[in-house]
Order: sequence, then structure tokens, then C-alpha cells
Amino acid sequence: MKMSSFSLALMILGPIATAAVLGNGEAAKYIGFGCVLALILALFARPVAGFAMFLPVVYAAAALTAGSTDGVVALIVAIAAAVGAAGSLGLQRGLVALLAAALLGSFEPAAVADVTRRSAYMLAGIVYGFVIGVTALRGVTLAGRAVRPHATLGYALLLAVMALVAWFAARVGGLVHAWWLPLAVVAVSEPVAPRSALNSLLRAVVALGATLVLVSVVSEITDPAWRAIVLSGLLLASIWHGVRHPTLLALLLTPMLVLLSNLHLVNPVAAAPLHTTLAACLPIFAATCLGHWALWTLRSEGGAVAA
Repeated sequence: MKMSSFSLALMILGPIATAAVLGNGEAAKYIGFGCVLALILALFARPVAGFAMFLPVVYAAAALTAGSTDGVVALIVAIAAAVGAAGSLGLQRGLVALLAAALLGSFEPAAVADVTRRSAYMLAGIVYGFVIGVTALRGVTLAGRAVRPHATLGYALLLAVMALVAWFAARVGGLVHAWWLPLAVVAVSEPVAPRSALNSLLRAVVALGATLVLVSVVSEITDPAWRAIVLSGLLLASIWHGVRHPTLLALLLTPMLVLLSNLHLVNPVAAAPLHTTLAACLPIFAATCLGHWALWTLRSEGGAVAA
């Protein structure tokens, strides 16, 4: 990188903090979302980083159709399948940003004027994040290994099914910021087992468990100053270690977005009771791990394309 991790973190947090200090918490939230998601695309899917400009469109489409279950479900399934299909180019982790925008919008139904305003804030953050991605981070690319077509098809189907099931479970379970559950399931997913299937299964279990713990902890932080401090810490951890350990960056994405959602709230909605959260999450996590285990072990040959 051309600058220190601390300087880069300050650059990313600058517009978010400015909007928050000026008392426009809504702007802080959506500028932050746009910036972080644009950076995810720039880092994990640099060849299609320009897709970041579609993030507000995806968010708006989901928010405006949130009242129609069929419409929003079709959108989420289509994007989740596209994330899986991007595995053929090793870009699946980057396109998770598009799914994040759709999931956020699907749980934020609003009038056209409100959606337009939020999308405009998000676009401002996207432009800012995109500029950082092509300047300060222009030499950093974290694309994964490409996956063979036969593996990509199964992976796309698995992500579409798991995102849909997790979306319904989060909705029925009444989770706060319920979009985080399907996002976490997709964000930590791998199309092929980098080592053995057992090793990858254990990594998935740890990643999902750690995501649940982090989201539960950050959801309990009520003081705005502490929210900002913890957000800064997660961002620094992502920058320091994310280049060497992309899985960590994918894991920290979900709690960072949850914190951004709480930044503007003086009295955030209390988190669901632990037993309710576990009842919604554990079956989904188990199904996710089982689905990936089957995907990794039932193939007749490896799915990764040789580098």
C-alpha cells in the first residue's frame, strides 16, 4: 500500500464521521455503506469494480419491492446466484457487495422520496470508496481462484438456496438488522475447499460462530462514541490483516455494516433475546455447513482451476 493502515482508516472514516458530527446520522450510515461496499468490490473483484455504481439501484429496487415478497425474493435469489456464478472468475467475494445492498433494502421498505435520498447518500459514499480503491489501493487485489464451470453451477445454486432460506429465517425470527444473517452465510462461503473438506468445514463453522458473536456484541453497544471506536477498530483490523487473510475481511464485513446501521440511532432497537437469535441462526448455520460439505465432497474432481 502507498500509505499506512492508520491513514487509510482515517480516510475511509472521514466522511462518515463528518456526517455524524453534523447531526446527519442517516447520511453517515448510507455514505458508510456505499464506501465499504465499493471497497469490497474494488479489492475482491477489481475487473468489475465499476459495478459499484449499480449498488444504489439494487438497494432502491429491493427497498421499493420490500412489500412484495415475490419481488424481493426473486431479486435476492438472482443476485445470490450471480455471486456464485462469479466464482468462474474468482470474483464471488467482491459481488457479495451487490447482495449486501439488496438485503439491506429488503428490510428497509420506504417511500420513493426516502429511498431516493438514501440512495443518493449511498452513491456519494460509493464514489468516494471507488476513488480510494483505484488510487490508494490500486495495487491490492484479493480475487480468489477461478472455479470450473461444473463447480460454479452447484455453488451458484447453493448460494441462491441458502440466501433465500436465511432471509426467511431472519425475517420470521425477528432479528434486529435481520439482513445480516443471509449476508453472513454468503460472505464466508467458499466454492471449493482450499485444503481438505474437513478443514474447510471447520473454518466455516468458526467463521459463522465468530460472526454471530461479533454481531451480538456490537448490537449491544448503545453509546455512539463506543460504536465509533469499535467500528474504527474493526476497520483497522480489516486493513491490517485483510490483505493476508481475505477470510477475515469477509468475516468482519457483517459486524462493520451492523455498526454502521446503528451509528445514527440514539436509542437503537434492543437486540433479540439470545435464545431467539440462536433459534434463527443455528439451523441456518448447520444447513450452510452441510450444504458446503456436500458441495465439496460429492464432486468427482476438484473444482479449482489451476493458477
